[in-house]
Amino acid sequence: MIRKLFMALAALAAASCAAPAPATETPSTATFIGIDGRPLVLADGMIDNAVQQALTANPAACARAGGALQPVCRMQMPMCLITFTDAGKSCTDGAHCGSGRCYAATPTAASGGSATTGQCAPTNNPCGCNQRVEDGVALPTLCVD
Repeated sequence: MIRKLFMALAALAAASCAAPAPATETPSTATFIGIDGRPLVLADGMIDNAVQQALTANPAACARAGGALQPVCRMQMPMCLITFTDAGKSCTDGAHCGSGRCYAATPTAASGGSATTGQCAPTNNPCGCNQRVEDGVALPTLCVD
């Protein structure tokens, strides 16, 4: 935790000395994904269920957020699925991903704990078996049905 804080402060100090980016350069995560000013992905990388439900209940808002209503999981319930622009990008933590989720590219030991890199989740679909990667370490696999 302290290491992350120190790294963040060092990055801020370095950024304050850097020249400003050209006006034509825009990050791929600049597009707001959410509804009524509330983001779908919270700062801690978790999906805000209330925002997810609001997007699902409002197909027009879902489309504006770059999503589409699709059936998910075994129950095939409709859900506003968003495809993130950084889908498949290499990552070592969910903080590197617009979806807030970094998944192991290839499953590691069932108990997790292995050092690894992953890929940013392609969508906000919660279903299936995935192994999250946080701080470069693979966590145990979690299956959501």
